[in-house]
Amino acid sequence: MSTIIKLKLVNFKKFKNFEILFDDKLNLLIGDNEAGKSSILLGLDLAISASKSKVETFGLEALFNTEAIHTFLAGDKKYINLPKLQIEVYLADQHTPDLNGKNNSDKIICDGIRLIIEPIEELNKEIQEILDQADANFPFEYYSIRFSTFADSPYTGFRRYVKHLLIDSSLINNEYATR
Repeated sequence: MSTIIKLKLVNFKKFKNFEILFDDKLNLLIGDNEAGKSSILLGLDLAISASKSKVETFGLEALFNTEAIHTFLAGDKKYINLPKLQIEVYLADQHTPDLNGKNNSDKIICDGIRLIIEPIEELNKEIQEILDQADANFPFEYYSIRFSTFADSPYTGFRRYVKHLLIDSSLINNEYATR
């Protein structure tokens, strides 16, 4: 089973562009309230679980970096400039054919998985029409959610490359504990 060596977040929650390296033995996330500790764990959970429904439950509006959205809406609002959300999980190299490739932002050959949320290319004309309106809202509904490996293979939650469990202490109550 693979271990996580690095996480990269782009336009995710409070992080415009963030990278963290992990130790193979023990990692602690320590920081003030609203520092992004939970966002880091959520990013890992979303990418590793490869659950589109989990992403949709949170909502793209809640996952995208608000600064990136505001910057786009304050600019020229062209389709080509729409922000993308990306989460990359770099794994210790085991040279697993399904995971190993250079389909990552570092363009290096290694094992890994990623989540990309980006505008649907086939709808670029429709999206631009919306953006051209005077009171245009951000077109979240025209975004796709895609999970893939660094080998550019589709990745689903049924193919478990990393075992993980996320326990969110902020949700602990009787109902949560029962589930």
